[in-house]
Amino acid sequence: MTGPRWIRDASARQAWHAWRRGDVNECERLALTASAPLREHLLFRTSYVKGGYEEALDHYAALPRAPRELDEPVAEAWLHLNRPEEAAEHLRRRSGVRSARLELRERRPLNVELNRTTVVPFTDDDLAPYLPGLTATLNGAETDVRVDTGGTFVVMGPRRAAEHRLATFEGEHANHGISRTRVSHGIIEELRLGAAVLTNVPVDVLPTLSEGQDLILIGTNVLERFLTTLDHLGRRLILSPRRDPAEATAHEGLLAPGRTTSEIPFYLWGDHYMFARGGFGSRRDLNFFIDSGLVYLAEDGDGPPRQACLWSTAREYRSWGVPRRLARPPHFASPSPVSLGDLEQRDRLVAAAPGRAMPWSSLGGVRIDGLLSHGFLGAYSWTLDFDRRRYVFGELPPD
Repeated sequence: MTGPRWIRDASARQAWHAWRRGDVNECERLALTASAPLREHLLFRTSYVKGGYEEALDHYAALPRAPRELDEPVAEAWLHLNRPEEAAEHLRRRSGVRSARLELRERRPLNVELNRTTVVPFTDDDLAPYLPGLTATLNGAETDVRVDTGGTFVVMGPRRAAEHRLATFEGEHANHGISRTRVSHGIIEELRLGAAVLTNVPVDVLPTLSEGQDLILIGTNVLERFLTTLDHLGRRLILSPRRDPAEATAHEGLLAPGRTTSEIPFYLWGDHYMFARGGFGSRRDLNFFIDSGLVYLAEDGDGPPRQACLWSTAREYRSWGVPRRLARPPHFASPSPVSLGDLEQRDRLVAAAPGRAMPWSSLGGVRIDGLLSHGFLGAYSWTLDFDRRRYVFGELPPD
């Protein structure tokens, strides 16, 4: 990405700095006063993370010379619009390379059917307190799945793929946590979640999902097809059709009366990387990748394991004011509150990785300071409104 120090246009330079800080609205405001083509480049990014994919593509089309770094985001914009043929053609035109993954999606396009609000209860097992599960139907067979906003559509390991007789082909390398692994791709003919029916659902198969991690994960790209609530207060998933006011009202009516709510803007980079403004201690300017599938457990005496609510590097914690003697891998009890928007939790376990940076430390150039997990999110009913790009968190008042 072009560095701000090389930009003579003061508005564009300040906008790039705002982008890197995660101040998306400020970046957009400054970009509007910048000169072309940087104005269009910056407005592509701000429109893109706010879900304005058609607007983002208009800004991209206005660029006289499109930078290579936007090739993948443009393809993903077409995919968010459920137009895989445009994504595949864009990459063929830009790189001369045919993407087998995109061409498969072009031949077998995703379809989603849901006419009314549906409720899927959480399952009850030892993992449920740390990673809620559901009963889904996958290619006609009932199976347990887990909800993981750190994943794409459906993610599973090789054993599960063989069990469900999925045909796959080997693709590129990708990050799974802090590991690099080869990903295989395929298509699930049908996925049912309550009354919701999805056909031709992309699936990624990771060899790292084995043994204790041998799970089927339902990710952000499934959730974004609906108005979605992970209702941890009621232990259930609630799905409604998007852009349906009557069903949105029915959806809202299912949630606990008397709860207090907090709305928090979120942004989405790439296919599934949601991030939002969070904090640690007195800092309120941090950016957290919202990864509900992160499960980091530590034994806590004779009681149940504690789940870390945040994962960052020891170096980052020290920069936020945690004493060196405490901010050490692999985890520690945080002396400071962890926050997301105006939500705040105290006396929480946090995980600390060694090293200077994590693979997810930048999303499209936006600085990402940590991963926020179910250890934090699980205290609320949590609605993901992809039309307004807002989380709505609900909590019950103390007794």
